[in-house]
Amino acid sequence: MIYLVLTGGSHGTGPIWIFIVSPVTFFVRGFKRGIIDLIIFVICVTGAFYLSSYFKFYSGYSVYFPIRIIASFIIVALLSGFYEYFRQMYSHRLIELVQKNEYLATRDPLTNLPNRRYAMEELEQFEAQQQSASIIIADVDNFKDINDQYGHSVGDEVLKHLAELFVAQLSENDMVARWGGEEFLFFLRHKNKQQATQFANDIHYALSQNRLDIGVNQLAVTVSMGISKLTADVPIDKAMHKADELLYQAKKQGKNQTCV
Repeated sequence: MIYLVLTGGSHGTGPIWIFIVSPVTFFVRGFKRGIIDLIIFVICVTGAFYLSSYFKFYSGYSVYFPIRIIASFIIVALLSGFYEYFRQMYSHRLIELVQKNEYLATRDPLTNLPNRRYAMEELEQFEAQQQSASIIIADVDNFKDINDQYGHSVGDEVLKHLAELFVAQLSENDMVARWGGEEFLFFLRHKNKQQATQFANDIHYALSQNRLDIGVNQLAVTVSMGISKLTADVPIDKAMHKADELLYQAKKQGKNQTCV
């Protein structure tokens, strides 16, 4: 562009091509860096007009032509800058909205735990790697009685209380999700039966030491759990079915316990 300004281009029309610089610069360089580049460009083009006149590289420019070309370019650059600014702003907002929607689509709104959909995706990805893990399905004992006696708002507080306590017991590679209703799913990667049983015992102990405050009273919340193994030979459906059977076995045996 500086060459076209210095030499005048074809029949003195060379400087007209500078108007494509601002949209291209913003497109390639972005808003902030584009502003810096265009300021430098305006200074260089202004100098090129001066040098062209001073050294007689091209003598076809009128006195007012450089001023009007530079002024017009600045106006076009400002309009391009406004467009790029709002384009980036709305683009960032759109990306944030998409990310937020993706997050909400995989989260339980009450407990803020991963939901069933997210848990299944994690299980399927892990299953594809043909590695072993332990699965625990936990169910809140007497949850219907809690709702009937204290109301659904207390029932919600129970679920949130459990979610916080469960997360506090997890190691870095493990996950707990709200499986549905008052059921929770623990996905313990690379943990064997003994490790999973110890984890379940830790949950029982933590619940016994952390009662839920409801007004002036404290509510003792317990869970029943069933533990099964996920391996290359035991698919997800079979492991989930087995954990579910063991959960109901724990319920029949008196609740507040774990069956393996």
